[in-house]
Amino acid sequence: MRRILFFCLFTIMSLQMAQAHNPLSAAYYLEINQEFGILNVSLSQAGFQEALAKHFPNLDLDALSADEYKLLAVKYIKENFNLEINGNRITLLNGGLKLGNHETDLKFITSELPKTVETLNLNIHAFSENEHHQTVFSVLLNGETSKVILSENNKYSTTVLFENNKMKINKEQSQTNYLWILAIMVPIVFVGRKLILSGNQN
Repeated sequence: MRRILFFCLFTIMSLQMAQAHNPLSAAYYLEINQEFGILNVSLSQAGFQEALAKHFPNLDLDALSADEYKLLAVKYIKENFNLEINGNRITLLNGGLKLGNHETDLKFITSELPKTVETLNLNIHAFSENEHHQTVFSVLLNGETSKVILSENNKYSTTVLFENNKMKINKEQSQTNYLWILAIMVPIVFVGRKLILSGNQN
């Protein structure tokens, strides 16, 4: 019983760590309020550094001051983020960056948003320099949260409809989501099985 509980705890913790620090994934979280939005972006510091180095090959990132690095990072996100809601272009305004030991977090205020959300056109090429990168884009609207995954499969672009304040995801995107979770779960289950078997032998 203890082994099963340990394995469950290990799986949950591993999933959380994989989502937070996986250099191949980024998380965008858009909170839609009455007339504006707040966009939060999270990515592993290693993944961010790798993408910037590939995007600016002639620039010595280590030679930049902290302020110069933050300005460059904010500029990079803005230039590689395209969002339209109901056909209207939404731009990122003021932005800030926070560097952690393992994770980079950015926050932006958006331009004015429409009162109702019917369609969303999204194109995020940030971090696509990193091979097999995936971006998880979530929207919080009137207390309802939904998400879509951008990857090489959909060329980091998607168009979705909203129904009952949530994105209406098509079957192809759902399959991409399933495969992404499966890719994380397989090695975790394998490690957990080895732990259980070794425990039985003891």
